[in-house]
Formats: sequence, C-alpha cells, structure tokens
Amino acid sequence: MPITTGPQVLEMLRNDPETQSIPVMFLTGKSDKESVMAVVALRPEGYFLKTIQKEELLEKLQEFFILHKS
Repeated sequence: MPITTGPQVLEMLRNDPETQSIPVMFLTGKSDKESVMAVVALRPEGYFLKTIQKEELLEKLQEFFILHKS
C-alpha cells in the first residue's frame, strides 16, 4: 500500500466506533515476529501468509463464515 500500511488501516478501523466491528483478515508476505505481533495486537480475524495453499485459505474463510453466520 503506497501511503498507508495494512496495520495502520486496521488501527484506524478499530479506533472508529462505526467501523470497529468490521471483520478484517490479513494476507501478507510479512512473517517476521515484529510484523505479526503488531497486527495480532489489533485483533484481526485472520493473519495468513501469501505462501498459504489456496485450499487451506478457502477452508479458513469458509470456517469464518460458518462461525459468523447471522
């Protein structure tokens, strides 16, 4: 993201009462401990590395939607 990072966007969403409950999942190439911990502290619904297999990602997304069915 050229101007704002993903974690910055998530932080803005979490700090705004109108958007704080929007589900956010990260698909990223950053796997270093510092990056992961910074994002996990913002409570995303998922943190996936770009190396994840397509089938596994689809399973995780399906699990999320099954658990959060309204």
